Amino acid sequence: MANPIEYDPADIVEEIDGDVENAKPEIEDIILQQKVVTDRELKVRLERQFFPWVTGRALLAMEQEGIVERVGYAGRRSKTKRVPESFFISYGTRYEDVVGIIMKKYRVTRDVNAILTAHAPAGEHAEDLFERAFKTLGFKIHGRNMSKFKDRTVRGRKGKQPPDLDFIIEKDKVVYGVDVKNWIKYEYGTRKTVRFKRNLALQLKVVPFIIARYVDKETIYVDVIQKGGICYPYQTLLVPPSYESLASEANSLLGYPIISRDSLPKYKVEWIKKLHEDFLKKKIS
Repeated sequence: MANPIEYDPADIVEEIDGDVENAKPEIEDIILQQKVVTDRELKVRLERQFFPWVTGRALLAMEQEGIVERVGYAGRRSKTKRVPESFFISYGTRYEDVVGIIMKKYRVTRDVNAILTAHAPAGEHAEDLFERAFKTLGFKIHGRNMSKFKDRTVRGRKGKQPPDLDFIIEKDKVVYGVDVKNWIKYEYGTRKTVRFKRNLALQLKVVPFIIARYVDKETIYVDVIQKGGICYPYQTLLVPPSYESLASEANSLLGYPIISRDSLPKYKVEWIKKLHEDFLKKKIS
């Protein structure tokens, strides 16, 4: 009888440790180029190569090894949690030589984070852009902020407003429960949010459709596709045109993939179409 264990857990630890070591020279190169970086900036700059939590572990190890140094912000601190508390520089760099960059990155990070919360401009803007794309592609919009569909209701906590999905849409007799996440922050624990939204769709007996700027590949496959859903990691933050200047600054200063516009680029709309068509083919086969 074949061994039901497909891999040894020790191998996973070894692979992660290997990724951490591989991330270190990439991190060092970025810090040398940028002079100053934030933790989130590094994770976003390297997210196509390494999971964000791998980058975080590598950065912490480099700090403990004396390769990089953690420094603070010298100005008046914000009372919110939307600002970076620490910045990282190469060991031996003089603070006075980089304080100007720190102040700029502090301000831009604060301003980007301020428009990304659930009910802030960028969050609702992303939902609006995808709704227009759905309509362009001929999807029927059953509703927004949906916790009920037909005779089914999602489970929630007693006395609390039930959780919901951003959309329920339909085309070619396939009904999707869609949730849009226009987030820049993504960590190991963020995967729980993806699974939670997937479960809401399953409770309503519709196909989970996760649309997010970033979702790690393992979560896409194991937690969405293998559970009968689809996922579109659309990569770029979406902000209203009125934030064009901030978007440009965030891209050049922090390396954030971000665009400011009032409609989805055509290639993103076409990708939604392709995901649906691929799902139909898979369903038929």
